[in-house]
Amino acid sequence: MKPKFLPFTAVQPGGARQIKFPLHEHTVNAGHVGVLLEVLLESVTKQIHANGNVSDGDVLQALCMALAIRMHMVKASPDTVRATVAAILQQADDAVAQSTVQPAGRA
Repeated sequence: MKPKFLPFTAVQPGGARQIKFPLHEHTVNAGHVGVLLEVLLESVTKQIHANGNVSDGDVLQALCMALAIRMHMVKASPDTVRATVAAILQQADDAVAQSTVQPAGRA
């Protein structure tokens, strides 16, 4: 089976990052993955702006807590879920690390 990818543009201070995320072999709908990713990032950004000086550590801690909750909602063995999440996180991190920030502006 040919690997699937989710192309994603992450806008961040200093520009935009073009990322080619590998998708898990059991991904059902890449479109849903992309929409959920956009909604999550937009929600986090809105909360950071609304609350002012939110630390990166606080953001990462909240995201990890949300992930842990969702992991325990999956109908699979905890070991399988942990291994799957660890593999997906490593692949996603590698994809972001391989991308570069390109300057972006508004016309």
